Amino acid sequence: KRRPARNRSQPAGDGRVSGTMTRRTVLIVDDLEANRVLLERALSVAGYHTICAEDGATALARLGSESVDIVLLDWMMPGLSGLDTLRAIRQHHTPDSLPVIMCTAIGEDDNVVEAIESGANDYVVKPISLTVLRARMATHLNRSGVIAALEKERETSVRRLGEQMRRLMEDRGAQ
Repeated sequence: KRRPARNRSQPAGDGRVSGTMTRRTVLIVDDLEANRVLLERALSVAGYHTICAEDGATALARLGSESVDIVLLDWMMPGLSGLDTLRAIRQHHTPDSLPVIMCTAIGEDDNVVEAIESGANDYVVKPISLTVLRARMATHLNRSGVIAALEKERETSVRRLGEQMRRLMEDRGAQ
């Protein structure tokens, strides 16, 4: 059965989770300005808010000072490589809380496995199909949104259970 085409007037970056709508922020990390500009334009048109970093150190600084929903990370960069940047990101952010998609010209299986084992959520090979990239981004953003909502609900449930236990203990003590 054919699925109806997505309404192209609706931005893919709408971040719909449980009926809410937010504009998602993408950190684009690539040492080549042309790559950053291409991704920035394509994702902005798709409804995402984009910020860029030209190297791993700048990316880590941006993550420390700005709220980011997903990272697109080049592997081959001077200085701190994309893989080293990924490992540094994972010291502070889990794959569930901050998805990272490696975007690189390195397509050998060993490299893909190394990136995934180092904490990458996904891996796309350049030249990047923007349609495929947006679909993968939407999948990871929806997943992280659902996980965040479930974690919030769990915390609320634990708090309520604690309050109920406290009231039960108070009632028993009053008897």
